[in-house]
Amino acid sequence: MLTKILKALRPWPTHPIDRQYGIETSSKVRRFLIRTGDAAADSSNTGYVGSQPSIVRHCLELLPDLRDAAFFDLGCGKGRILAVATEFPFASITGIELSGMVSRIAQRNCARVAARYPDRTRVQVIHGDASRPTLPDKGSVVLYLYNPFHGDVVGRLIDNLARDLASKPELKLWIVYYNPTQAASFDGSQSFVRHYAAKNAFSDEERASSPFGNDYDSVAIWQSRGDPMTPALPHANRHIEIEIPNLMAHVQHEAGGLAA
Repeated sequence: MLTKILKALRPWPTHPIDRQYGIETSSKVRRFLIRTGDAAADSSNTGYVGSQPSIVRHCLELLPDLRDAAFFDLGCGKGRILAVATEFPFASITGIELSGMVSRIAQRNCARVAARYPDRTRVQVIHGDASRPTLPDKGSVVLYLYNPFHGDVVGRLIDNLARDLASKPELKLWIVYYNPTQAASFDGSQSFVRHYAAKNAFSDEERASSPFGNDYDSVAIWQSRGDPMTPALPHANRHIEIEIPNLMAHVQHEAGGLAA
């Protein structure tokens, strides 16, 4: 663990996706630099770290047909996964980021992606509260999170999503949660059911870009209850171990830990 902390204190290496798209999503942003004045959000702010695109691509490929789905990155940071989302046939792509400084970086990055790939779905970046997303009235929605907040803010998000589902019967939600440190909150909600949980290895080119020296991360996926339901993937109910509270979670290889 000390080794991971010491590596995190060094300058972070440039990620391959930055060279691919001509963007900047690699350099660190410490949590104290992105305080917003929202007491709950600031207390649960975990700072900026970028997800590994190969893992996100794999998880999105596990979901049903995305051609008419809306994609939301809740706490989108610098917009790395918004760039990844443009590789898929989403009907719309939205990033929400509470930090004004970081959201402006995301806007610049997404503008560069749009200039390179004008035929892809355009991205909207909103400077706002990701725990209160404005969702469409119907259709499939993919909500992506890379551990952007914890505690009361996660509870606020789940409550808001539950209200949307109750008032919008034609809405279907998918929660793709990378580093799912608050998995228990989603497991405990009556609005969602586990669909997937696994520990995923980085691609070969991504290993050298890891700021913490690890070569895998964990992801869990939930779907909202209600018709239609997609059958859960094998081992969806694997136990999720919290290695560092609010900061690091790992899906265990053994199945179990939840009621089937």
